Amino acid sequence: MKTVEVGTAFRNHLGKDRAALVVTLKEFREETTRESFLNACHDFVEKTCGYPVEPANDRSWRDCYDFLKTYLPADTGLDPFSMVFEYVMPDSRKQADVLLLTQHKVIILEFKQKAVILKEDAAQAAGYRQSLSHYHYETEKKAMTVEAYLVYTQGDPAGNHHLVDVLTPENFTAALRNALKDQLPLSEKECCTWIASPFYPLKNIAEATLQLFKSGDLPNIKTIREGDIKETLEAIDGVIADRSTQKSILFVSGVPGSGKTLVGLKTVYDHAHDQETLTPIYLSGNDPLVNILQNTLSTHGIAQEGKSYIQAMKNFKTLAHGTSVPLHNIIVFDEAQRAWDTDYREPGETEATLLLRLGDRIAAKYGKVTILCLIGEGQSLYFHEETGMPLWAKALTGRKDWNVYIPVSYQKVFGESPHIHASPHLTLNTSIRHDFIDVSPWVEAILDLDLEKARKCYCEMVAQGFVCWRFRDASKLPQVVSYVKQHAPGAHTGIIVSFHLRAKPGMFGPQYRGCYVKAEEAYHWYTEESYQLTRGASEFLIQGIELEYPIVSFVGDYFIQDGKWKVDPHASNPGFKDLEKVIQNVYRVLLTRSRKGMFLYFPKDPKLDETYGWFASMMTVEND
Repeated sequence: MKTVEVGTAFRNHLGKDRAALVVTLKEFREETTRESFLNACHDFVEKTCGYPVEPANDRSWRDCYDFLKTYLPADTGLDPFSMVFEYVMPDSRKQADVLLLTQHKVIILEFKQKAVILKEDAAQAAGYRQSLSHYHYETEKKAMTVEAYLVYTQGDPAGNHHLVDVLTPENFTAALRNALKDQLPLSEKECCTWIASPFYPLKNIAEATLQLFKSGDLPNIKTIREGDIKETLEAIDGVIADRSTQKSILFVSGVPGSGKTLVGLKTVYDHAHDQETLTPIYLSGNDPLVNILQNTLSTHGIAQEGKSYIQAMKNFKTLAHGTSVPLHNIIVFDEAQRAWDTDYREPGETEATLLLRLGDRIAAKYGKVTILCLIGEGQSLYFHEETGMPLWAKALTGRKDWNVYIPVSYQKVFGESPHIHASPHLTLNTSIRHDFIDVSPWVEAILDLDLEKARKCYCEMVAQGFVCWRFRDASKLPQVVSYVKQHAPGAHTGIIVSFHLRAKPGMFGPQYRGCYVKAEEAYHWYTEESYQLTRGASEFLIQGIELEYPIVSFVGDYFIQDGKWKVDPHASNPGFKDLEKVIQNVYRVLLTRSRKGMFLYFPKDPKLDETYGWFASMMTVEND
């Protein structure tokens, strides 16, 4: 087997963008220099993956190279086995340091320059094993066993770890000989096929996930009557079933809380077993929502089974840069109006053009593809998201090979063409949160500072059972949590707050640590931490999910002054074209996150006196 690197035979075997270097053990020992190794890893991460390379990365690669040169078994019988460096995992943008491939095994080697075994390092290696074992098509097809090892290059850390085996200079060579004993090497073609293999939900996981779709406690799913979205689902199913169209893209619009996410998940569920090999996939640019849905759709048997059908858009779109074809004939993209207007690898490309490119490849190979884009109004929160629907119209300009189905309200955006089809069934006009009380007109009246309309909407909602409290004293925050736990056991509450202005000390109590919650921590925050009031959920975490009784907090980045909404000059602005519009969107999101009712919190800041007074005047039905 010849050395296979990015830019040569590796690309020709559908392995583009998946690994920095692929060599045999013999080629690594005899032909791979330190300089060529470092250059391959550096270029792959920086140019192909688009990540900055820090000095620590170069030190780690140098350490890995030197260790392998010293301790890699020199047995001639092991010469043909394949080594893969910096392999991009199929369900994320994470990269495994080294893989060894045989006909029946995948061996993961994660290198660490540390003196102690850390829990997060073991979890990292175990997570790679989990992903390859349960979501890698070729691994399942060939019934390959996946083994994971932590390799400590600088010494012998005390003890072992129950998740993975630990290797050191003392036992590495013998352990590798033992792992490769009685194994057979892959051919060059088999190796490249494995590297290019797509992510795929295995049958047992698919069955478990489908069962969880039926009975799982998904956020805002069990409370919605499917009849309220019946016509929309029927319109989508009709396009999917139409064999006369090869490439179709649908846009379903809706006000906050109208059931767009349900439409997407229900479409995935309904068509999960349409074909033997192809499956639908649900994508979102909202990483916290992805984390919550993945974990909610998981069982204790296999961690994160939800990855079978739920993925982050940022991970999925990287497939567009390669030549492999995803095993998904139906792609659901939630919050598609937030599609980025740029791509970090290819200037001039957008998330819209990348998704269409993938759709072209799927249709060419499998005969048909359907993309379902779910779009919300006034919810762009981040820079690169502000273009909105014109981004899609531009991407589809001249693409008459795509049949485009749009809500009637978007006819001006997309123009007139025989391949553009407008339908009233692709619009969800009514918010079905709050036990089907529509809060959207009330929220819009608040953002328009239309006091008369807001008061009228509020009184109508109260008459239907809407509940809303307002307060200014931070000492009442723990009382809110106690009230919810006592009167609505199992309901969710917690602070939701704008990311654009740092909370002043004491604003939420001494226990409060801010509103930065990592995407991978979203499920933990949603199910456990929110009650503790230690961290709030910003618009980035809360968009797309709901709490029964959120504590909607006005912290001063957006406040009423002289009868108009004002933006605090200290509010963060990471390059927005229209900061005021974005912050208005932030509060539109915060005010539409509740399922049952909400608490409105205005800290005792003189700047917020007029804002609180406006809300107090609007809420003429006294309930606090």
